[in-house]
Amino acid sequence: MGVMQRKLLATAVASACALPAVALAQVPSWIQIYGRANVTYERITTKNSSDEATQKNQSNWDLVDNSSRIGFRGNKDLGGGLTGLFQFESRVRLDTGQGVLTGRDSYGGLAGSFGTVRLGRTIGPVYYATYDYISMHNHDTGTSSDALLAPTVVGRQGFMNRTVWYTSPKFGAFSVDVAYSLLAAQRVPGESSQPRYLGLVGSYDQGPMHLAASYADTQKSVDLGGGITNDDKAYTLGGLYDFKTFVVGALIENAKSKVLTGSDAKRNYFRVSAMLPVGKNEFHVNFGTVNHGSGIGGVASGPTANNDGAKQWTVAYNYNITKETKIYGFYTRVHNDTNGMYGLGASVTNVTQVAGLEISSIAVGVRHNF
Repeated sequence: MGVMQRKLLATAVASACALPAVALAQVPSWIQIYGRANVTYERITTKNSSDEATQKNQSNWDLVDNSSRIGFRGNKDLGGGLTGLFQFESRVRLDTGQGVLTGRDSYGGLAGSFGTVRLGRTIGPVYYATYDYISMHNHDTGTSSDALLAPTVVGRQGFMNRTVWYTSPKFGAFSVDVAYSLLAAQRVPGESSQPRYLGLVGSYDQGPMHLAASYADTQKSVDLGGGITNDDKAYTLGGLYDFKTFVVGALIENAKSKVLTGSDAKRNYFRVSAMLPVGKNEFHVNFGTVNHGSGIGGVASGPTANNDGAKQWTVAYNYNITKETKIYGFYTRVHNDTNGMYGLGASVTNVTQVAGLEISSIAVGVRHNF
């Protein structure tokens, strides 16, 4: 290669490397690029406690993405006390190289003295104010995420489309959130009403204390048969207190669902979490238990017989290299009753869910927020 050709190549490479910096320099100051890279290497073990023929443990090694994401959000002063808002947040998978554009919270909205209104896609304020708020060890992601919450909390589908979310101004330490979602454009055959979700939250935030009371209702989204559609409700009280030397959180949930037999199926769920920070070290414990009065089944199931509850344990250790980056490890376990149908997080793809399954995972990972 001649001298001139080498100079041209070097110039081209330098220009290509400079493009990201130039692009970032042109991003307005009111727009933020943010994200999270979060991945674990895990040994996942399953055992079917209700089937004597499969008592032997089966283990698989896996690389698990823990809800990595990238997003763009902005707050633009429009004058007259108004602020324009937008957020585009995308799910990215470091384990398979896949992603979903605007697959997470993505919306446009306005804020002012009246509060904040967002229109778009979200997992909702009921989840954020209670279940997510007390899940300190891994942001309620991956295999150690909350496996026991009532499906209606997130509209029986996770992130919900076609949602209007209103957040009130602060009334002292109090605020109110209301979310209404149409869930899907298509009605259940024979149903006159559209599928819909309603979430209500009252929050109290004062210094180290956070308290929230919520109500979630999902209707008309599932055909139960016989011309009957679902009506699922959940009432949750949760909170967290930071004692500085340690942090503790807890929630209690009461849920009920319409079933074909006539009376509602009911269940009660309790979870407690705690963190002990020591310098750059964090020590975590998390325990949840769910019991059924007449049987609702697990997150992905319909009504079942009694004895279909479950328990979940997690112990974790985090080491904060910097404020943004930490390495961590955890052990998590879901133990189902004979008819329980709960599993680890959605990141687990190589496990077939059956009644009575016991699932555990031991993991090491790295997380970087930016």
